[in-house]
Amino acid sequence: MNVVSFFAGCGGLDLGFEQAGFQVVWANEFEPHCRATYTRNHPNTKFVLEDICKINPNSIPDCDGFIGGPPCQSWSVGGKQKGLDDARGQLFVKYIELIKAKTPKFFVIENVNGMLDDKFKDVFEDFVDSLDGAGYDVQWALLDAVRYCIPQNRERVFFVGFRKELNVSFAFPSPTCTEPVTLERAIGDIVEEPHYYSGSKTKVILDLNQKHPNHDVLTSKFGSFYYRGNRRRGWQQPSFTINATADFAPLHPSSPKMMYYGHENWNFQKDKLDKYRRMSIRECARIQTFPDNFIFEYENIKDAYKMIGNAVPPRLGHEIAKSIFNALDGIEQTCVVDHKQHNNINNETVLVGYYKGDEHKRLILKNQLYYVRSDGRKGSMFKDECAIMPQYLLLHYKNVAEIYELNAEEPVLADASFLKTLGFATSGETYLCFQMKSAKPRMICDIVDYSASLHFDTSNYAPYFTTIKEILE
Repeated sequence: MNVVSFFAGCGGLDLGFEQAGFQVVWANEFEPHCRATYTRNHPNTKFVLEDICKINPNSIPDCDGFIGGPPCQSWSVGGKQKGLDDARGQLFVKYIELIKAKTPKFFVIENVNGMLDDKFKDVFEDFVDSLDGAGYDVQWALLDAVRYCIPQNRERVFFVGFRKELNVSFAFPSPTCTEPVTLERAIGDIVEEPHYYSGSKTKVILDLNQKHPNHDVLTSKFGSFYYRGNRRRGWQQPSFTINATADFAPLHPSSPKMMYYGHENWNFQKDKLDKYRRMSIRECARIQTFPDNFIFEYENIKDAYKMIGNAVPPRLGHEIAKSIFNALDGIEQTCVVDHKQHNNINNETVLVGYYKGDEHKRLILKNQLYYVRSDGRKGSMFKDECAIMPQYLLLHYKNVAEIYELNAEEPVLADASFLKTLGFATSGETYLCFQMKSAKPRMICDIVDYSASLHFDTSNYAPYFTTIKEILE
């Protein structure tokens, strides 16, 4: 199913939907600093840098769904809460107008919990009534990310609507964990010293040779507002909310505790001032559940904190997307995997295969077939290597990877002429052909009970075998 994304930012919500098997075909964002990061990590999505108020509905591709989180500052308790009196609040209205114009099967709207304040009650009800009048069954819920295996307390309002004639039965996802994911579990393995930057005047240079890219920290002065509350949580707790303002990023748990002097009066221990530091970009990204192979591009470090803080945690986006997928297709899927099944899946074999670009991938998915050379030249495989059939195909291009389930049949040895009839451009003579069960990626949460980065050799264009355990460790 195809979706389009608004207020896309760096693409956190989009990543969650992609992980659930949706195709994000088009994305709109107004902030120029988001473009490089979005296009790097979502190479198959058309990115439109434009003011949403200037977008003609006819320029938006036909799709199954709209997803997006309009700017939250108009409703945030941390802001001035001007609501619709703020130009940014009007963007919520524009988003609803585009939904009415394109009438997708479903939509998702994400925003801060300040929208539920009594002062916005009438506006809130008007939004829901407007969408109901446009032909949608609308549900909303206040979700705390910490209940979905996301290592931070982060409450956000989600609206989900389906066209009434679809008669969809939808339920928001149930919590996926009973105990919070701790900071130790989320970032405890990042032990190397970060790169330090004093602020927006210091140009950041992306270092992909770092063990953990984007391990960069803002070192500018902490503003007076920073001391109104505790900014540090310990290793055995989840983080505070990762917000979009770099100056207010949470302290790293290795920092000393802050001292309490009274209501909204906190400060650092004076004899340990050099021990305090903010979370790094990569640490904030981890807490937001971005995988380590999601690379952020920025020259101004404050832009990076802003991109990450404004994003919907991909893992929460994934849970929302799965619930929508289930509602539309009636497919029962769950992230709860029993221990025995989890161990068996870990040992299952994966064929790691490279594709050459968008057109090549389109043909692979259209034919539900992946092929590798078997004529003795570089990158070849031989039929006897497949005595044990792989259960999965990890299909990768640059840093983008998806996992598909394969049929159990032994691969077919085929002549190049057969592949050419399917539209493939081949240069070899014979090929091993692996049949895929579906053109939809397999959700990672169906394979393991805690999502992780995929580890594979991105520079190796030759196919090779590994296991689920190896690519998820």
